[in-house]
Amino acid sequence: AVVSTQSTGKDIVIEAQVSQSLYIFKCVDSVISVKGKINSITLDNCKKTAIVVDSLVAGIDAVNCTSIKIQVNDKTPILNIDKTDGCQVFVQKSTGLETQFVTAKSSEVNVCLLEENGEYTESFIAEQFITKYNADSGKFVTELYEVVG
Repeated sequence: AVVSTQSTGKDIVIEAQVSQSLYIFKCVDSVISVKGKINSITLDNCKKTAIVVDSLVAGIDAVNCTSIKIQVNDKTPILNIDKTDGCQVFVQKSTGLETQFVTAKSSEVNVCLLEENGEYTESFIAEQFITKYNADSGKFVTELYEVVG
């Protein structure tokens, strides 16, 4: 299934099947709800778009997006966020702790763990890293760069 170039406050509801993949392209100011279990979802070049999905087999990819929101009501094994500025992800604490987050060339990525009572705790995905040469291993090692101040 493909959703393309939707804008100005469109709300879209999709009844999913486990064998389907959904490609969402150039949507602006839209809310997309995916009911049921779907194989995978890709958001490409979307702005101010939110997606709410029940469950995924493979995962979600977000690429070249700005100011998006992703909510997974049950579970997804992986979320890939690439070249995206501003991404807020909501996962259920009961099922989302197993989700892997892969980010590249992205900023302002936050993960919110939703409690059953609707409260949530928010954490950020690190954006800055430092790479140093380790003489003992003979390799470059990359670590999280923490600003102290």
